[in-house]
Amino acid sequence: MPLLSLPGHHDGVFLAVQTQLIATAIVVAAAALTATVGVPRLLQRQHQDEALRELARLSKAASVYFVKPKLDAKTSMRALCAFPPGEIRTTLAKSCCDPKVSDGEGLCDPGKIEWNRTLWGALKWKLSEPHAFIYEYKGVGELGAATFTVSAYGDLDCDGQYATFRYTGRASAQSRPDDCLITEAPVFEAINPGE
Repeated sequence: MPLLSLPGHHDGVFLAVQTQLIATAIVVAAAALTATVGVPRLLQRQHQDEALRELARLSKAASVYFVKPKLDAKTSMRALCAFPPGEIRTTLAKSCCDPKVSDGEGLCDPGKIEWNRTLWGALKWKLSEPHAFIYEYKGVGELGAATFTVSAYGDLDCDGQYATFRYTGRASAQSRPDDCLITEAPVFEAINPGE
């Protein structure tokens, strides 16, 4: 005998409604579980993809700068092969959680970053969308001793724990003033990527 019986209805109709309610409850529970577990992981993965994409763009830009012939402004002769020399960060803030650079959602607002600085211009790199990482570039040396490092630092949940992704590139030891060579892909490093 059913727990609840509706007058004038058959037990089969009540069973169908009860089964449908149970199925709906299961779907709602599964959606809630996915939202609490899956969405944060999806966002984390999306932010990691951003960092890897932008670091690849920066690595390519540094490599193109190295191999492209340039004139030395002082001597009007061909400049020695070098990655853009110097060091620059998108911001001095520790993370995109800092209100000085944040869009209020834990992402850096590109409108709060000075992009017209010499090294970003040499690399022809700029972000126009909100982003989750602070980016850094360092370039030193000439010819076969030239190296560059591009890094992305992110505190994706604003808890003081950072994920770091980095590429380090080196010129070929066979580089000469008239032949700038890069023979190996940049080396990738991930530190605390699950942060």
